[in-house]
Amino acid sequence: MFETLDLLFLIVSVLGTAQAIFLIVLLMDEGKRAFTANRWLMVFGFSVGMSFIDDTFDPMISPLTNLYLVPVFAPFFFALIPSIYLYFREISGDPAPRPYRHFLVLLPVTAAIGLMVYLKRARMIADDGHIRDAGLQIEFSATGLADMVLLAIVILFCVLFAVYMTGIWRCARRYLQQADWQLQADSERLRRWVTELLVGMTVLFTVFTLTNLFDLFVSRAEWLSLGVKVGFVLVFFRMCQVIAQNPALFVQPETEGSVFDDLSVPHGPTQEPDDQDAPMSRAIVDVSNIERIRTRLERIVTDRNMMLDPLLTMPKLANAVGVTPNQLSYVLNQHLGKSFFDFVNEVRTNEASRLLIKEPDRTILDIAISVGFNSKSTFNLAFKKTTGKTPSAYRSETLSQCSTGQ
Repeated sequence: MFETLDLLFLIVSVLGTAQAIFLIVLLMDEGKRAFTANRWLMVFGFSVGMSFIDDTFDPMISPLTNLYLVPVFAPFFFALIPSIYLYFREISGDPAPRPYRHFLVLLPVTAAIGLMVYLKRARMIADDGHIRDAGLQIEFSATGLADMVLLAIVILFCVLFAVYMTGIWRCARRYLQQADWQLQADSERLRRWVTELLVGMTVLFTVFTLTNLFDLFVSRAEWLSLGVKVGFVLVFFRMCQVIAQNPALFVQPETEGSVFDDLSVPHGPTQEPDDQDAPMSRAIVDVSNIERIRTRLERIVTDRNMMLDPLLTMPKLANAVGVTPNQLSYVLNQHLGKSFFDFVNEVRTNEASRLLIKEPDRTILDIAISVGFNSKSTFNLAFKKTTGKTPSAYRSETLSQCSTGQ
């Protein structure tokens, strides 16, 4: 018969495991373009899910088995914060080089936890200890090699927590600054999601760390641990809700500049870059560079993939062209007579115009999302500004004219 606390842990853990699986499935369903950034949310979901799985079986198995499972489940807590950090690096347009090295810490942590469990097993068996969560709740005393290993693990976790949380806030600030380049209505939606995730994760990780420290050095804090588990369940629920309501928020470009690279770099023997393909770093754009920028923009527009990216920003487009945002803005404004917003909207509405006629049974919202808009209202405004008609009126009139012509 389960005690009340064990029963509550079991219920929350089962719900958390189900939510983690559901979140991963939703993220995988977003497709290839989403995978680059969303893989880190999947790692986060998997890592928390492993904790929930541990808690699911925790009250059902013996303390000895629990002890030996600590090295299996505990190291995943060291993947939580790095995974969120890497997600923010991706969406801020600054992906981390060799990102998987951020998880190499799991190897020495696993070895250290295994050593600690080996050294502590006799005392834990004698005391009939009950272990939860990251294994940091094994009671601490100031003597013995095992306790020194445990203390080292705790210090490492706290240091990583401070370092990665600082990095997360810096990446988030960079991303929110870039959001100013987004289409106005969508910018607010993106800001809201990033702010929710940032604040939620900061509070959750802070409470999680403090709870484990309190539980380790002061006294058992099982109710606080339960509260943290409930917090993770709520975070998963909110993530799933946001994905369902705003799927385009989770679509990322595969790599910055990849569209231009695919278009401009010929296959075959390696060639020395010429002036046509060399990045332009000068602040002043001369006549020859203006033509090169326009040519590169035409290539990107022809390819479409980058232009239809729902999270396209001025810095990302400028990076693909090989110029600074100021240089690109100058060419768009002074030589094409368009703002960045108008330029992007025109390409997207042209593609939407084609799809509205080619696929008359397809919903307007579906077409809007497929060409890079995050909401129907934003799409309607942009479409009417470009064509002078609403999408439904354009489709109706064009199809009617086609029928009359036949």
